[in-house]
Amino acid sequence: MPALRRRLTRVIRHMPLGEDELVQLLKLDPVAVVRGLRATSAKVFPQTDEQPTIPGIVRSLGPTLTLRLFRQPSAAIENCDELQELWHHAIATAHAASQLATNTGLVDPEIAYLLGLVHDLPEWLTRLEHKASNSSSATLQPIDWIVNWQLPAPFVSQILAIDMRDRAGASDHPPDTAGLIRTAELLAELAGYNHPNQNTNDASLDPTILIDAAQLAVSRKLKRSVNAALRSFGFDPDITEAEIAADEEAVVPQSHEDHPDKIIASILNRTRSESYSGIVTAVTAAAVRYGNYDRAFYAKWHRNSSTLMLRSKADSPSRSMRLTSVPVTNQEAAALNQAIETGTPISLPTEDGSSEGLLGTLSTDELLAIPFNTDFATPAFLLLDRSLTLAPIQAKKDMTLATMLGMTGTLLIENLLLRRRGQRAQKFASTDPLTRLFNRRMGMHTLEQSIARTNRNGTPLTVLMCDLDHFKRLNDTLGHVRGDAALRSTADVLRHSVRKSDTVCRYGGEEFLVVLPDTTPDEATVLAARMFTSVQARGETLGLPITISIGLTCCRPDDTLETILMRADRALYASKGHGRNRFSADVEGDEVAETVTAGPAITPDEPDKPGLTPPEAS
Repeated sequence: MPALRRRLTRVIRHMPLGEDELVQLLKLDPVAVVRGLRATSAKVFPQTDEQPTIPGIVRSLGPTLTLRLFRQPSAAIENCDELQELWHHAIATAHAASQLATNTGLVDPEIAYLLGLVHDLPEWLTRLEHKASNSSSATLQPIDWIVNWQLPAPFVSQILAIDMRDRAGASDHPPDTAGLIRTAELLAELAGYNHPNQNTNDASLDPTILIDAAQLAVSRKLKRSVNAALRSFGFDPDITEAEIAADEEAVVPQSHEDHPDKIIASILNRTRSESYSGIVTAVTAAAVRYGNYDRAFYAKWHRNSSTLMLRSKADSPSRSMRLTSVPVTNQEAAALNQAIETGTPISLPTEDGSSEGLLGTLSTDELLAIPFNTDFATPAFLLLDRSLTLAPIQAKKDMTLATMLGMTGTLLIENLLLRRRGQRAQKFASTDPLTRLFNRRMGMHTLEQSIARTNRNGTPLTVLMCDLDHFKRLNDTLGHVRGDAALRSTADVLRHSVRKSDTVCRYGGEEFLVVLPDTTPDEATVLAARMFTSVQARGETLGLPITISIGLTCCRPDDTLETILMRADRALYASKGHGRNRFSADVEGDEVAETVTAGPAITPDEPDKPGLTPPEAS
């Protein structure tokens, strides 16, 4: 109805529409209500057994998607007089039903309003199907539409009950909801809002027979309430067409054509998270924003089972998906496999009379499937639809954007996987596979950088050299498996004893190197004491004779990698010579309070490395 659309567009353009305003606006559009109800009832989302209401639809969809219900494309429909008459009749019936429900307490007024608004749903579908010039589903009957749209069962049962009732069969005290809606319809007709099919000469509509004085008073108020609702949202006959035209001329038209570079830049700017989910979120959001789609789903395609695994979605409400595994029909599977083989997007139309498969699960009549990573063992699809606006998918415009989204998303995912493989390779090259600590090469590189930083900035640097006591004896008596367990346990204690800015590496065999930047010798002694006592406690927990000896030193002016390691090694052997399970420090002057800190008394044994005499710590 072009005249009404222009007025509605004017309201949407100028009026701030919050949730309450959207509810009141949706109460004036029976067809939009049904489309919204269909969207909220999709099998992919959680369902309830409650009777639907218009406020519930708005809450479920959210403001953004609700507003899209009023932005469907214009259709070339002429001679809308009967449609407009049917529209007024629906609104008046809804208002009357809500008032009757309030007075009788038979049903919730919001439920009554929705049923009154769409009580003629089969009639609407028949007329709109007849008016549509390019319908692809002309063979479906109105009842078929109601069933195939998978509307909530309580709603469908009420609509069918109303549709099967004789229009003149209502009583002044309706025994059920269907009777209440029929009485509301009679009140609407009495107020002058006749049904286009109604024979006004029918004696059964005589108000003296069907409607008492109280209902007659309600009908007199009905016209005022309906007119007030229409005027509040721009459907005011006092607003002239000339005024609307002047308002349209004052609006600067906005171009909805976005350059491909802008779209790609938008996707790239939103993928700084360097994660797979970040790329998927950016691509689905770009499809909704730039492609004017209502919803976007990202799904993995399992060919063997002909199943799509829904992984992510982009629409405004935060509702979660109830179904993530969607078996597709044979026709859908063939189309998806074709898209994978050709690497091009494909449009999936609904199968007449079917409520199964992918389109049935998502409750949409048309879907655009964009293949991603077609060379992968498990490729993916970006699934786009316009189930709310009902805008058709156009081969030229939509396929161009879809191809660009598919190529961009595929390249970003492949690039991410390459980077991750490179990071894993780098990690393996710098990590000891047994202890999962850095290896010697990485430790030396870190120490060299830390020494250079200390020489440049004067910040303190302390180094610990750690060695498992009697490790050869442990291997020979308990076996290499228990020896490996001892190494892993010691590495785990050392790793959890230091800060993130510190570095622990496996120096070689049973030796570990700990680099502590921005740490004074006094601070390092506390850490060293905690380390050797924690290692001993871990060994007792595991039933293994694990202890470590530690050598501590700090960086001095003009130190090199060799000199600082030599002092740390000398301090380590001082600990060995003093009985093990302790730490010793090789520092200058008053840099540390105590030069040797011992653990429990242990009788000194032969050094683990014969030929070297453990020096006294200095």
